[in-house]
Amino acid sequence: MTRKMKPTAKKAATRRPIADRLIRKMRGYAGAKVVDLSAVREGSKNAEALQKTVASRETLADYHPAHAIYVYAQNQTSVMAEQLMMLPEMDRFARLFENAQDEYAPSGPPMSPLTLSFFTCWAFFDAGIGLGRETLGTTTMAVGKMFGMHEDLLRVIGLMQDSRMAVYVHEGLDNDKILLRELVTNRICKAICPSGYQGRFGELWYARVFPPPFAGLDEHVVFTTPYVLIDPGERDWLAYFERTLPHETAEKRTAAYERHMKWGPARDYWPEFVFEAYVNHRHDVIFLRGLPDVPESRPHSEANS
Repeated sequence: MTRKMKPTAKKAATRRPIADRLIRKMRGYAGAKVVDLSAVREGSKNAEALQKTVASRETLADYHPAHAIYVYAQNQTSVMAEQLMMLPEMDRFARLFENAQDEYAPSGPPMSPLTLSFFTCWAFFDAGIGLGRETLGTTTMAVGKMFGMHEDLLRVIGLMQDSRMAVYVHEGLDNDKILLRELVTNRICKAICPSGYQGRFGELWYARVFPPPFAGLDEHVVFTTPYVLIDPGERDWLAYFERTLPHETAEKRTAAYERHMKWGPARDYWPEFVFEAYVNHRHDVIFLRGLPDVPESRPHSEANS
């Protein structure tokens, strides 16, 4: 039996020492040029050079409404995060982000199998620091809330922060929507794929799927260009989760699965998987082969170098 998908990723821990330290210092920066606090308050204005990177209203008008909302929120998170990383309290985040950019050169194939959408979602929302697993997303929200960021923007960034990558089974099409079943939880969602790839029945997708951002919008959004897992198949991926997840109650096992897909055993676990499993691509889809815990199965792992 399947269940309709609901946003279920566990919220990150509430201990936020970096954010708390930053907020205490922010008042001292209020009059400085290094951070434009109007950007925090309004979520729509920032340093001119950075704000040029935000998709224009005209551009967003061409997107599906659910996708447009997430693109706007992602852009604003990027603008704020880049400014906040200029502050000494954010040095650990700045070094993590810079090192990951150097390591993976995210741009999408053929230069790198890590697309910008995959990399920025991982870097902003999944690359946790410390026991509280603070991220650029949680820090941006903490600062934004303190300084009056619009509540709708905060809420949408919160949905992105609570999201994670997952393995889905393509269950066919419903008109122009894609039916995706999450492999471990069996939750079903009806999604749009802005890359344009519609896929085919039975495919395995590794993707980040956002829930409908507002009431009145029913479509989930496949925010990342889908990674299609061409080999092995569903049975082997279920076996991977069987040996990876604890043999607990269904509830605890689901929670462990969600933590695994969000954080991995190591911070770079999932970016490394994508980097090493890359096989081929088209403009709208990327193909991967292998399993995360079997190095020999991934074409670009050290075991195959």
